[in-house]
Amino acid sequence: MIDLGIQNGNANFKDEDYETIYLSQLEPESQITGEIYLSEIKTKELKGNEIQQFYLIITDHKNKQKWVCGITTSAYTNDEIISIYGEKGGRVYQLIDSLSHALNGTELEHLESYSVVFDTLRKTVNEKVEKVTVKTVQSNNPNAKTPNLSVVKAKAFEQE
Repeated sequence: MIDLGIQNGNANFKDEDYETIYLSQLEPESQITGEIYLSEIKTKELKGNEIQQFYLIITDHKNKQKWVCGITTSAYTNDEIISIYGEKGGRVYQLIDSLSHALNGTELEHLESYSVVFDTLRKTVNEKVEKVTVKTVQSNNPNAKTPNLSVVKAKAFEQE
């Protein structure tokens, strides 16, 4: 058979040495500690509408477990700079708010919304955050099929 690079579902996140768990499989109050990685943001079509999505992947090397969390977000471009937006109570807001609190000691739920330059967020998380502890929490949205993510602890690499 000729390899055409066809993948089955989210097979590109599979790792034979790790148990891969997707956001849709997680229950509220689940927790993981490990390396954090943010993928690039991609535009996809869902039911005739364009959506923007990125993946947050947390790898726990000690317990050989990996969380793969697809995050759908509102994104907009200004002068070729992609920013993401999160309103209070939403999945993106909770992720950014709790990460900022864990890394910078900012007050939780102080702002009504966040507008974040995605490339800066991605670069900082991927290059400067050594380890995080993330737990799942019940979404404020009663129709949500998956829990939100809240960063409980975060450790940055030592700065020179």
